[in-house]
Amino acid sequence: MPPREKTPAEKSAEKARILEAALDILATDGYEGLTMRRLGQKIGASATKIYLYFVNKDEVYLSVVIEGYRQLCDALRQAMDGVSGGEARFDTFLRTYLEFAWAHPAFYEVMALKQIPMQADYAGTPMEAVARQKYEAGMDVFTLTRSVMEDYLREKGYALPLSKDVAAFSIIVFLNGLLNTYYNKLAQTVFSDLDGLLADCIRLIKTAFRNCSLPGAAQIETNQVSEP
Repeated sequence: MPPREKTPAEKSAEKARILEAALDILATDGYEGLTMRRLGQKIGASATKIYLYFVNKDEVYLSVVIEGYRQLCDALRQAMDGVSGGEARFDTFLRTYLEFAWAHPAFYEVMALKQIPMQADYAGTPMEAVARQKYEAGMDVFTLTRSVMEDYLREKGYALPLSKDVAAFSIIVFLNGLLNTYYNKLAQTVFSDLDGLLADCIRLIKTAFRNCSLPGAAQIETNQVSEP
């Protein structure tokens, strides 16, 4: 008898198991360390089985990052659910962004990888559509950042002398920079109270918005996020 066809739920579970193994390899050895053979060995199967679910290692890598962005967005939205007020939601967003990375170090390591193919590298390849999904998943995080920031600025009556895209991008850069000092142990070396450091960094972001705001002025919108 031929083997029984897996149910959609079983296929989904198997894909999730493959991606979990890939996440571990990527976080430990980077993009270059990921191969279909090694991935098969890690889940106790042949590389042929991996090819039943993914075309190549690029699709595996891209799918891992997409899942990371999805989980981050879900965590941010769930944390802010039921929180009222622009400032309270902004505080919750900033804390949750950092706490997600601390709770899921492997995802952070993978999403921060440097030696990886970029969006343009996939143009005209079979992976272009999947790479586009990765871009859109990352943009979901960016769009949520901007939306929460806008609510905070509106509540405070702040108008910034720069575009909201630039301001939202700066928040993400600031948070990722702070996370980098955590993972390379610099933050722990310099500061004994990491909770206090987090609170002060959030205060710094909000103080920067207040100090550079132009009361009564129109928001400047010159720099916009470009499409890949």
